[in-house]
Amino acid sequence: MNKYLVDEAVLSEAADALLKENPAMSKADLMQKLDHQITKAIVGSLTEEQGAELEKILDEGATEDAIDDFFAKYNINLEEVIKNAILEFKKDFDEGGAR
Repeated sequence: MNKYLVDEAVLSEAADALLKENPAMSKADLMQKLDHQITKAIVGSLTEEQGAELEKILDEGATEDAIDDFFAKYNINLEEVIKNAILEFKKDFDEGGAR
């Protein structure tokens, strides 16, 4: 698993789109901030018990399939959570708040 909770390709694509609009930040910094925003949104979509379970899964070095299974088990639309987090980040970024 890479250093991000979210697929690095998703972060890279979103960062590239934001950098086209405003290249003032490095891509690595932008990806890190975006990953943080998405992780907060993912954790915020979980109950306390689900959060503890996910933390345990991640600490055990979960595969991508295990993570997908976790979200499917609780009917959490991870794609929607990520999309909304990216849109919120973009809004903040455009307003100068995500820098």
